[in-house]
Order: sequence, then structure tokens, then C-alpha cells
Amino acid sequence: MSQTPKKNQQQQEQARAAVTARRHATRKERERRRQRQILTVTGVALGMSVLAILFGVLYDQLWLPSRPVAQVGNATLTRGDYWNERRGQIASTVGQSLYLATFGEQFAQQFLGQVSQLDVEVPQVRSAPVNEATINDWVDGQIIEQRAASEFGIQATDGQIAQELVSNYGPAFAPTTPVTPTVGTLPTLPPLEGETPAAGTPEATPNGPTATPEPTATPEPTVPPTATPQAEEALSRRDQVLNKLYEDYRAEIQRVDPQRRAQLTLEDFRTGLNNQFKRQVLVSQVQQQLVPETSFTPSTEPSNIDVRHILVKVTGATTDTTDIPESAYEARRDEAESILEEATSAGSDFEALARERSEDFTTRDAGGSLPGFDSTGNSTSGTQIDPAIIAAVAGLEPGQVAPELVRTPFGWHIVQLVDRRVDSREDQLQRSRAEAFETWLTEQRAAVSAQRFPAVTPSPTAPPTGTPEPLPTLDLGGEPAPTEIPTPSPIGTPGAASEVTPTTTVTTGATSAATATAATPTP
Repeated sequence: MSQTPKKNQQQQEQARAAVTARRHATRKERERRRQRQILTVTGVALGMSVLAILFGVLYDQLWLPSRPVAQVGNATLTRGDYWNERRGQIASTVGQSLYLATFGEQFAQQFLGQVSQLDVEVPQVRSAPVNEATINDWVDGQIIEQRAASEFGIQATDGQIAQELVSNYGPAFAPTTPVTPTVGTLPTLPPLEGETPAAGTPEATPNGPTATPEPTATPEPTVPPTATPQAEEALSRRDQVLNKLYEDYRAEIQRVDPQRRAQLTLEDFRTGLNNQFKRQVLVSQVQQQLVPETSFTPSTEPSNIDVRHILVKVTGATTDTTDIPESAYEARRDEAESILEEATSAGSDFEALARERSEDFTTRDAGGSLPGFDSTGNSTSGTQIDPAIIAAVAGLEPGQVAPELVRTPFGWHIVQLVDRRVDSREDQLQRSRAEAFETWLTEQRAAVSAQRFPAVTPSPTAPPTGTPEPLPTLDLGGEPAPTEIPTPSPIGTPGAASEVTPTTTVTTGATSAATATAATPTP
């Protein structure tokens, strides 16, 4: 009986210990659960972050670059290809600027400034909107390449591309024979028997030194044309040209800003110049197929006719007037005939006579020179020469004056042929080939399936009428600039004030009229 309270006490202590243990176990369990929750949330967040980063990398590096931008036939331009194409195009333009800068200080100042501006565009290629000119250039390049192969069996080889690159850029960036400046005067060989020494060549002094020639102005350096190298030689020199071009580009960027890093790579230059000269090779070969040299017949029509004229205006005659009275022409015929007789007389200076007598104030200060024009009358100023003037000089020799007066809506003309030029056979052949190629390329654009992604809605254009708009007729005549007459000195009694009204002199034709209000003394 005495042990019962003791047992109860032990049981109670055990119960309390069990409760305390359960409480500790529950707290630890809750802590473990919280830790598991935290780890789970953290793991999920980290996993989502990793997935987001992975998705971004996949999107930026795989999905986006693989998206198509344009397609021509079976060739597709992806966005990644476009980025490389755009960088290559910028590099090609930089190369052209550096090349043109080698032609002298004047060209250097003009073109080197473009290099730094183009370099700024490179980091923005991926983020900037698609450059339409680059896309169109790629599309045309694919059309030329595919159609040249299918229609003519033409392909541009690496050797041909290297030949074009080296023959164009080699003299400026990798000359085969560098020019070494020399000090002093080179010895002059005596002239051969019967040969007259060239002007400016110092004569040799017997038993004495050679006379020192006068210093002359140094002409602007030019890049002389060189023979096209063989394919093997061009391939071996290509890297030398590209490396030198790239070094010059980096040096120009450093010159502008020593802290700035060049954005283009050597591979960009390789891609851009390869595309540029590949197209050049294909275009040249297609042109030769379209217009073979053996079957080409050059024209004898002049490509440019230079003419001077003296105008005797007919009152009221303008290009818009079609019903000029015959009496208006007859009233000035005798004066025009007199000028014609003077112009055709021996020793006459037509240019000086035009400055003195011509009533065409647009051309008189230039001795009556009209814009050059071709056999159809299309002038270099984008206007049309009157057919009567074209017909008047058709049978003349350079320097001759037309024996008859030429009548146009402007009045009477005395006309002199200054020069008539017919382009060389080579120039005509190149122009004919260029025109034939443009026609061929237009036809291929219509025949080849070219797509854009997303599709581009073409701008509406007016349908062709079939007949080109006529050029505006060259406007002759003009008006002289008004000349203010000097104010005459006051006339009247000393000490009295006078008022003088100045007027303006306007010269019409060969006569001048001047009027002034007489000075009236103020009482």
C-alpha cells in the first residue's frame, strides 16, 4: 500500500516526459517540414530560373537565328544568316571606303570619316530592324546565282573570286612591288641622235654636274590598273590583301578613338568581300553570254553633241506659244541674218560674239554653250533640245556654223557645232551589256519565286503606260538681272534740296533702255 503513491508519481513523471518528448518531436518535425518546404520552393525557383535562362539561350541562340527571313528557290536566308550577311555588307562598304581613301588626301578626308560611322552600326545588327536593302541585295544575288547556273551553266569559282579581289584591291593593300622612295636625282641618259630632249629636261654640262631641275607639284597618287593575276597567284595573295585591309580598318578606328574596340572581324571582311566579288564575277559572265563580243556591232551615232548658239528673240515667243505671228519673226530676221553673216565670216570668234549679241541670258555668259545632248536630243541636264537645232548641226563638222538661220519657238538661232563624240567600241559594248543584264535580271525576278517572312506588302505603284514621259524642252532666253541706275547728283540752286526718283534698267536683246525722273528742285 505504501508503494502506491510512489508508483503513481513515477507514472506521472513518465507521462510528463512522454508529453515533453512528443512536444519536442512535433517541433522538430514541424521544423523539418518547414525546411523541406523552403528547400522545395527554393529548388522550384532555381529550376524555373534555370529553365528561363535555358529557354532564353535556346531562343536567342537556336530558335531566333533559325527563323527564316527570305527564300529564293531552294535557298533560305535565316535570321542568323541575315546577321552575318549584314555584317559582311558593312565590312564590304568599309573596304570600299578604305580603298577610295588611297587615291589621295582629298579622297581620304571624304571616305575615312565613313569608316567610324559604319563601325557604330555593327553592335546594333541583331537588335535593329531588318535592313531592307540587305535583304533585297541577298535576293538579287540568289536570283543571279541560281539563274546563271541553270540557264548558262555559270558558277563562280574561288579562283575567279580571288582574281577579282586581288586585281581590284591588291595594288592598294598588297602591292607585289613596293615603291621605295629614292633620294637625289636619277641620272639622265643623253638623247639619241636626232632626238630632241623633252621639255623640262636639264641639259648635261660638259665636265660638270647635271643641272638640278625645278621642283614640280606632286600630283595626287592614283592606283594604276594592273593585269589580272592567275587564279593560283590570286588565291595565295588573297589572305595578304584581307589582312592588310583589316589592319587598316583597325588602325582607322584607333585613330578616331584610341579607347575604342573595332566591331568587325576579319571573317566579316572575308564574307563581305567574297559576296561582293562573287556577284561581280557572275554578272560579268552573264553579260558576256547575253551580248557576245563577236556579234556586237557598235553604233556610229554620236553619244554627245556640244553646240553653241546665239539667240535673237522673237517678241512673245515662248515654248507654250504655237501661234506666233509670222510678222514677229520677219521683224527680226534682218538682224539675225546680220549676226549670221558676222558669225560665218573669216576669223570670227563665235564665243565672244555670243557673249555680246545673244539674247539668251541663260547661256550668253558661257559663250552660248548648250548642255551636251545625244542624237535624239536628250541633254545632260535632263531636258530635250529643240529638233530644229539637232537637224541644223547634223551635217556640220566641229567648228562650223550652220549656214542658215534656225527657227524655234524662242526666235532665230545662229548655231555652231563645237564637238561631236562617238563612244568607243569598248564603251558601247559595256553599256550594251549593262542594259541587257538589267533587262535579264528584271525578267528573272518575275520568273523566280522569292518570299519574305513575314510577307511584305509591296507599295502600290502606278502601272506603266508603255510610253515614257517626254523630257521638258530646254528653256532658252531667260531675263537679265535688273541693274539699279546710280542716283544722279542734285541739280538746282546751291543750298536747295532736290528729290530724285531712281529707276531700274532692264536690258532686252542687244538694246538697253534707261529712264529717270528729272530732278525737281524743292522750293
